[in-house]
Amino acid sequence: MNNFSNPSITVSISTVAKNLDHFCSSFSFQPLEDADEVIIIVQGMKDKSSQPILKDYTIIYDDQLGLSRSRNIAIEKSKCDFIWFLDDDVVLNSNCIQKLKKSININKYASLLTVRMSYLDDTPYKNYTNKKILGRLGSLKVSSVELVVAKEFVLKNNIRFNEGLGLGSKFPSTEENVFYLDIFDEGGLIIHLPEFFLKHEFINRKKAHFSNSSILKAKGMFCFRYGGLMGFLIFIYFLVKCILISKSYKLSLALFKGYKNADGII
Repeated sequence: MNNFSNPSITVSISTVAKNLDHFCSSFSFQPLEDADEVIIIVQGMKDKSSQPILKDYTIIYDDQLGLSRSRNIAIEKSKCDFIWFLDDDVVLNSNCIQKLKKSININKYASLLTVRMSYLDDTPYKNYTNKKILGRLGSLKVSSVELVVAKEFVLKNNIRFNEGLGLGSKFPSTEENVFYLDIFDEGGLIIHLPEFFLKHEFINRKKAHFSNSSILKAKGMFCFRYGGLMGFLIFIYFLVKCILISKSYKLSLALFKGYKNADGII
């Protein structure tokens, strides 16, 4: 049961075996001192004989790959009320955990909270909403490292990240969007926190997302999962965007393939 008088938070960080040394030497661990629990999940770690030692943290070695799989491991292993999912390439703001705990105390009954991220130069990572309570369309513009979930809610409703989606799978995208939808469709309260908690180096997200056939297939699957007229309109929006960005009608066919074949994945 959630401790509504003083909710606790797990910070879960996903990394992979080949990046482990770099992660241990470069990650901004200092802000984690205020977390109630830190779980580090190392994907694809078959040889554990020479792994680095990270004191005070729970280290889970998984010999398989998959970002969604590692998120689900965190849900099962966490001992706290809320879980914040992070990757190994983010930079945490110095007071992020204190701010997050304060926000959780104000929004104790939220099923999911979304936070803001900036680039290293403090430019916002995306155009964020000014709404506090998010609806179904909020699933379109969420990143996995912006998600803080109430563990009790996802356990009670048997919600997990779809392991057929996300990095390390055949369709390396939209796992966080589908996770958001699953929470919303089960009646979850989704709250947006209008504060910046972490940073990420610059990436050209439009080019990365609309020039990769595997990601486009995942986007088609998300449209199928969204369903109805709005799901179809989102599909058309993605299709036009793909053609404008990639200049390839052939590549845009991946969206159709994802939409058509989504039933076996989602």
